[in-house]
Amino acid sequence: MIHVLIVDDDKLVRKGLMSFLPWESFGMRVVGEAANGEKALDFLKTNRVDLLMTDLAMPVMSGIELIRVVRKLYPQIAIAVLTLHQDFEYIQEALRLGAIDYIAKVELEKEQFEEVFQRIHSRIMAEKQKHKNEAESIVEVCSSETAYALLTYPDGPLTSSMVEGCVSLGWIAATEGSVLMWLTALTKEVQPQGHYQEDPLPPLPNEMGSNGWRLVRLRHTAGLSPSELLQRIRVYRRRDFFYDCDGHEPYPIEKSVMELLVEHPEPGEEDTDTVKELLHAFTWVHDDVAFEKLCSRLKELRIPVSKLMQWIYGCMVDWNRLYRTIQPDEIKMPDIFTCWLEVEDWLKQFREHWITRSGSLQLSPEVSGSIITAVKIVHDELELPLFAIDVAKRVNLSRSYFYQCFKEIVGYSFNEYLRKVRIDKAREYLEQTSRPIVWIAKQTGYEDEKYFSRTFREQTGMLPSEYRQQYRANGKG
Repeated sequence: MIHVLIVDDDKLVRKGLMSFLPWESFGMRVVGEAANGEKALDFLKTNRVDLLMTDLAMPVMSGIELIRVVRKLYPQIAIAVLTLHQDFEYIQEALRLGAIDYIAKVELEKEQFEEVFQRIHSRIMAEKQKHKNEAESIVEVCSSETAYALLTYPDGPLTSSMVEGCVSLGWIAATEGSVLMWLTALTKEVQPQGHYQEDPLPPLPNEMGSNGWRLVRLRHTAGLSPSELLQRIRVYRRRDFFYDCDGHEPYPIEKSVMELLVEHPEPGEEDTDTVKELLHAFTWVHDDVAFEKLCSRLKELRIPVSKLMQWIYGCMVDWNRLYRTIQPDEIKMPDIFTCWLEVEDWLKQFREHWITRSGSLQLSPEVSGSIITAVKIVHDELELPLFAIDVAKRVNLSRSYFYQCFKEIVGYSFNEYLRKVRIDKAREYLEQTSRPIVWIAKQTGYEDEKYFSRTFREQTGMLPSEYRQQYRANGKG
């Protein structure tokens, strides 16, 4: 007998499902009901449940949250989703988390329950058989030297049909939808030269061959249970998998289980600060050696992917802010990178974008790089006295050649550009702060408030105080 718990915040729905459906005819019995996810979890602590039928939209704890917790605490419980509105996004999320089916309530109202119950019953039986097969395979796994994993970053959607296809080929699917395991019983034979004989690759599920899933061959797996192996694979996926993908898949990424045990210390603040400084210095845009150093250090650090994305995004924003005068076309980044190779390719395209621009001006990378550095000096040291002759020395150009190249690349003479950047920054301070004019003058490189006000009026047609008043009067402040 399959024990059923019904979870729905509508009491009438719960009573209706319990009273009017032929549960016994399909080998099922309703053993409990709950109005929300928290009450359902309380019930599960002390009662046997084989099938959880839950609504998605509920107060206190939603159905999605309930599914997550149940899959973690009670993985043996089958879950079916009850839904009034067939919201595909929610349904897909529920299936990805491990629900075996979803039931539109209208199906039950139209007395289509026989088809629904038969479908759920057969899927529960299939799940039980799958768990039985997995349990029986433990002995094989413990004696096997090789296993395989299919991994994806970010999480790939595993629908129920995909899971069924994977299981039919012998893959074991992890419930969070990011890991598949192939546990082979083949043992590894040592060749006379000391090399291992290649194991035949497992059959790949059709839907995953070209869908971002990558194959990892794991060596020295003998003696590990499936749960131990899965735990190590999850750690590997979270920490190193993104950086190991090299674009040569579907050839397997080769890893020893021993490597998965190695603890990598978190990079220190000094290391991360150094790499961030390299990234935002932008010397790598025109200097091949600096570019190789940046890529090498970024990959070596193996920082979490979310933090890497923040760094790359910050670099892009900084470039677009600093160099929009030089390069009007904004640099953009994709919504997501699926492996390190894509990050490296994006950085290369970033460089190509600038090299093409400087090449059209018939300037060498070294000269255009010097002007990039000069522009960054203007922005970074805006509050300090800056003179073209001093900046020219700092970027290793003669004064006359610096004047010529700066005007050619930036479109303004050095002094015109310096004034423009200072006044633009002053506008920003006037719009976004209530700081006094004298403070704004000093922050933008003007020691004399009167001279600042006069220069500001020449550039904008208004005194700083008038500009601020008008900005606020227009409702923008």
